[in-house]
Amino acid sequence: MAPASSRTTELALPLLALDVGTKRIGVAVCDRGGRICRGIATIRRHKAWVEEVAKIAREYGCRGIVVGLPLWMDGRASAQTEDARAAARELQETLGLPVVMQDERLSTMEAEARLRAQGLAGDKLKARLNAEAAAVILEDFLAQWKRASS
Repeated sequence: MAPASSRTTELALPLLALDVGTKRIGVAVCDRGGRICRGIATIRRHKAWVEEVAKIAREYGCRGIVVGLPLWMDGRASAQTEDARAAARELQETLGLPVVMQDERLSTMEAEARLRAQGLAGDKLKARLNAEAAAVILEDFLAQWKRASS
């Protein structure tokens, strides 16, 4: 898979974003204008997860996928980084859509803060956390993409 910078020219809105974990995957989408991002689902990471993502991408008419890239705070890669890269390759090969990686450092903390500000806690917060983190990842990507294209 090519680096994000060379693949972003292939992207078109709307986009799907994923916060890929070992057990759960948060899913978010943006509108056709790239102005509104929202977490829409958390799916279990099981054998057929790619098919679930494909179904969601078709349902929302997504034309590209942004996958969160987990890095240590100092920028080093980890086992989770390699897992996310492998997931991105699998998505690209299976769906045939452009797939880019987006640094996801602090996205879960930002998502948790947003949900707490909405008054969520406990199981309700946990149920929405991964999808909200995917929305944060997508917002970060879109902000960088818009800056780079202006």
